[in-house]
Amino acid sequence: MPPRSPSRRLRAVAQALLALAMAAGLASAAPVAASATAPAPTPGSGAMRTVTLVNGDRVTMSSLPGGRSTTVVRGPSGEPVGAHVVTSGADTYVYPDTVTRYVAAGLLDEQLFNITRLVADGYDDARLSHLPLIVEYDESAARRTPLPGATQVRALDSVHSAAVEQDRSAAAGFWSALTAGSGAGLRTTGRPVLGGGVAKVWLDGKVRATLADTTAQIGAPEVWAAGNTGAGVAVAVLDSGVDQTHPDLVGQIAQAQSFVPGEEVADRHGHGTHVASTIAGTGAASQGRERGVAPGVRLHIGKVLSDAGEGQDSWVIAGMEWAARQQHAKVINMSLGGEPTDGTDLKSRAVNELSAETGALFTIAAGNSGPDLETVGTPGAADAALTVAAVDSQDRVAFFSSGGPRRGDKALKPDISAPGVDVLAARSQQSDMGEGPYLTMSGTSMASPHVAGAAALLAAVHPDWTGQQLKDALMSTSRAPQRLEPYRDGSGRVDAAGAVAATLFATGSDFAALTWPHQQSKVDRTITYTNTGDSPVTLSLSLRAPTAPAGLFTLADDRVTVPARGTAEATVQLDLDRIADDNYAYAAVDAAGPDGTRLAHTLVGMNRQGQRADLSFQARDRDGKGLSGVILLKDITRNTIPQLHVVDASGRLDLRLPPGVYSASMYTELLDTDGAYTLGLGMLYAPEIVLAGDSSRTVVLDARKLKRVGAVVKADTARAAVRVDFSRTYGELDPLFDNYLVDSRYHSIWATPTEPVRQGTFGLGFRWGLVEPPLTLSAHGERYDDLLVQTRSGSLPDGSTALEVVYAGDGSAAAVAAARVRGRVAVVRHAPQLDVDAVARTVAAAGGKLMLLVNDGYGRLDAWRDVENPNPALPVASIGRGQGERLIARLGRGPVRHTVTSHPVAGYVYDLVHRYRKAVPADLTYRPQPRDLARVDVDYRNPTPGAVFATRYDVSPEQPGSALSGPMLAAPAQGRRTDWVSADHGNQWFEQASEVQLTLMSDLLTYPPGKPHEVTWFAPVGRPTLLTEGILSGTPTQLGNDVMIWNLPSWGDADPRHMGQVWNAEIDQTTSLHQGGVLIVENPGSSVYGQLTPGGGRVRVTTRTDQQAVSPYSTRTETAWEFPYAEATAEEARRLPLMSVYYAVDTDLAGRADRHAALTVTATHHPDAYRAGKVRTVRLEVSYDDGRTWHRTAVTQRDGGWRAALDAPRSAQFVSVRVTAADTTGNTVTQTVVRAFGLR
Repeated sequence: MPPRSPSRRLRAVAQALLALAMAAGLASAAPVAASATAPAPTPGSGAMRTVTLVNGDRVTMSSLPGGRSTTVVRGPSGEPVGAHVVTSGADTYVYPDTVTRYVAAGLLDEQLFNITRLVADGYDDARLSHLPLIVEYDESAARRTPLPGATQVRALDSVHSAAVEQDRSAAAGFWSALTAGSGAGLRTTGRPVLGGGVAKVWLDGKVRATLADTTAQIGAPEVWAAGNTGAGVAVAVLDSGVDQTHPDLVGQIAQAQSFVPGEEVADRHGHGTHVASTIAGTGAASQGRERGVAPGVRLHIGKVLSDAGEGQDSWVIAGMEWAARQQHAKVINMSLGGEPTDGTDLKSRAVNELSAETGALFTIAAGNSGPDLETVGTPGAADAALTVAAVDSQDRVAFFSSGGPRRGDKALKPDISAPGVDVLAARSQQSDMGEGPYLTMSGTSMASPHVAGAAALLAAVHPDWTGQQLKDALMSTSRAPQRLEPYRDGSGRVDAAGAVAATLFATGSDFAALTWPHQQSKVDRTITYTNTGDSPVTLSLSLRAPTAPAGLFTLADDRVTVPARGTAEATVQLDLDRIADDNYAYAAVDAAGPDGTRLAHTLVGMNRQGQRADLSFQARDRDGKGLSGVILLKDITRNTIPQLHVVDASGRLDLRLPPGVYSASMYTELLDTDGAYTLGLGMLYAPEIVLAGDSSRTVVLDARKLKRVGAVVKADTARAAVRVDFSRTYGELDPLFDNYLVDSRYHSIWATPTEPVRQGTFGLGFRWGLVEPPLTLSAHGERYDDLLVQTRSGSLPDGSTALEVVYAGDGSAAAVAAARVRGRVAVVRHAPQLDVDAVARTVAAAGGKLMLLVNDGYGRLDAWRDVENPNPALPVASIGRGQGERLIARLGRGPVRHTVTSHPVAGYVYDLVHRYRKAVPADLTYRPQPRDLARVDVDYRNPTPGAVFATRYDVSPEQPGSALSGPMLAAPAQGRRTDWVSADHGNQWFEQASEVQLTLMSDLLTYPPGKPHEVTWFAPVGRPTLLTEGILSGTPTQLGNDVMIWNLPSWGDADPRHMGQVWNAEIDQTTSLHQGGVLIVENPGSSVYGQLTPGGGRVRVTTRTDQQAVSPYSTRTETAWEFPYAEATAEEARRLPLMSVYYAVDTDLAGRADRHAALTVTATHHPDAYRAGKVRTVRLEVSYDDGRTWHRTAVTQRDGGWRAALDAPRSAQFVSVRVTAADTTGNTVTQTVVRAFGLR
């Protein structure tokens, strides 16, 4: 597992920027989409990633200006879904409503919903068409029968599991089959179960790859001198494959097999060859100088890491089973690893199971996440693993080497250390890494094979020993460091010569995990000494515990005699009164021979779990009965991950927890809140639960105390979306953010009032998207407004019309024909097995104008969520069961004429935000006054009359770095909409408008209240531009001599606060970097990275775009920036002095200007640009023949801009422009835009 090299800084910085973009895209909350489906930009474009979750819901992360981000959650058909977006620390988890109980019950791996990890592992939709899973079965289940929508890749018998690939396009079917058996269990016990004998579904996560002086450092040549090279010992190497043609490995390999789909054993990465030769290289390419530790062993190569140096958990487990069971390897080296764990993950479990079953020893790299503690990764976290840290040539721990103790129980890890810095070993000739036969690498990956080789030498002397015996022997005979730091280097640096020559061995380490309550204050731990010699040995025992409290560790006896070829035991006593709760400690017991020479040593560790308090939850529904659900619980006084817990049908949850301050929330369904068959969302909060000492506490979550949440405005509105933002912080510890997306099936929202918190901060916010009602029916004084337009449905024309409404029964062909639906509204009663799409097609074929589905259950119904290709020609909406049954009763006497009012594109929108701090009040109705709102008149001037969608992202002060989005709503393609936005308390917004080919994003905006504002989208002139916020908005940067241009946007409209990107494969953008007229680098797309030369002359950055395939305007652009070279330090990031050019011209909604219109040009720098001067000159040229001929146009400087008057000939249809601007410090820009706008 080699650490990142500090070389090639430019590439590292570029990769860091990409990582920043992805990480930023995860630290955010999520929006709710409107019923219409917005166009989705290409996944993977720029800083956008889409991940299809195991249940079929899709999460899309996008970066916003200023390093902020947003996360969108939608169902399989693009519809809004209820979901919790939980952010704590660096990771963000998205838990849709349909999965929370399964996660809480331990049936689904929470990493399946860790968006941070899924993207980091490359498991987004653009990079992987399937989701890798490991399905763990009950021992009695048939493990080779995959679930629908998934393909079984291989069985993993050691952990009763199978690796499967879930087809993302069939995720909904997979989820349905997986959860088919839960209904009855949920109704009776409140606890879900999985079908098909499945015990748990895990993410098949990623693991990654983690040489003559180093063999001498561990004493290998001394062993060789005695004739021991490890001959007869089988050693397996599970890594990135091997170069079998390398001279050092020719004849050394007994067997090789690849577990990487579609890849041969060949090592195109280079890691595996380096590791294999460290163990068994012959040195043939160096006349025998660069030999491995055990050149006599036979290697069994399992390729479990791809040519990119990464692999999946299932590949690794399959390789482990092959090596231990089929190849009968005595030593199995794994220079790889994943995230830090507590040793209960699948890979660690497989190590333990196979070690016990076969007697193999697994030597595993500790990881390269040091020097931080608790960073030892899986599978090195396994109890049975011999986990290896890295040291340098002076036996000093490498800075990158992962540290212990083990996460969770604080067990002793790593176990041992070995050389891992600048290790020279064989270079794979099949990789492009380095040159020549050998290569120097560093990492715990390089340390682990040294220990594997030493274990092989030891196994050659003791062929009947188990892996545990080998582990104990290597640890107890290691070169103990002068300074005892077992969480850094384990028992010390491996000593192959000492282990092979030794006849006295001891337990390698012993660990006591002492859980509360402690029944006794004294605990004994046993060390076993083994004498393989022919004479008894009397040992003098001594204790080293430099950091432990005095008296915590004591020896029962200071001498012990070990008989010849026998064993003896010594006792270490732990006095628990000497150490405080929730503390851990370690010591070393040294065993010296009669002459005082240390013969063996043992590490002893302990962890005293502190007091635990009993916390009970009693959840009650509105009738006072037990309420089942899921509680989200977070200890705000510790950096722990929020936990989901199932509350069963009794409404009771009992936990035993350490003292602290906890925050709990429980969301539940409420029936008949707004009349018969209506559905409400109840949110029960307990934001401050103080547990102190060995005590007990009962918290009642009582639905009878719920208060209605609402937003009241003067206009008639429908709720397009609502989001609930829960935040809880405590000092500098990781805050908890739970952004809940309320599902459209709920009619109302309710919350329990709370007392003000006394510790930390608490916030509860609501974000409403209210719109002009999209569809209503009314007749004879009764209004039917409990309507939900179905996902991807067609729509009626805007306005009101009189239509007869008829009842078409169950929607069968006969019922539709009997109802004579032509020109009418057909009302159909929904049923669980109703094929909604087929009924819609029948109604459409019969000439129906609109179909209304009467819900047969509670809440609102979106029946087209799971239909792959619904018929969009017929408008379809659902009506709540209460109103629907009344409507059916009215139609029992025959057709009734109703006024049908349709607004498929809202004429007005309310984007409202209101936050409560410290406590949840009793009055939760937000009634914004005119002084609280800003009116925004929004013009949309899309040059093509296609669909346009728009949304706003509110920036929450509680969640810095995040922008939380509202509903994505249909907007007029060429027209105006009036928006009202919350402007009190300094609310800030990002805005976005999208059409099929183009997405535009605004800068960070603030609207002062009480006065109108105007915003225009898509107005000419479209061209590349830069916003002012942050490197992710496209601001080019120089770091040292490295130039980084990250995501230079290809499009901006007339508003200087807008920028965007065209999403179409037919769009070409090329960006290049020159210095002194010499091309340094040219890349397709919007990014370029290159290195400048001091004294190399002026620098030019050029971006060219070709958009004629998708837009009538700005069909081709070229923008060239030039600036003088200026040297910068490696620590100083400078914004380059690139100017943006802005244009103002009066056009109609289709982007056409008068032939004699005024055109104003402005050029500006980023406010923080380095050596940016005052804009001194602007030159304007225009063309009326698409750039074939150019005419210089006189300009007049006025109000910071340069103004010109057009004089277009009668035959001209378009205006092209070319602008050249220069400032007083030598920076220039030349921008050419062909067909910048049209003429009328």
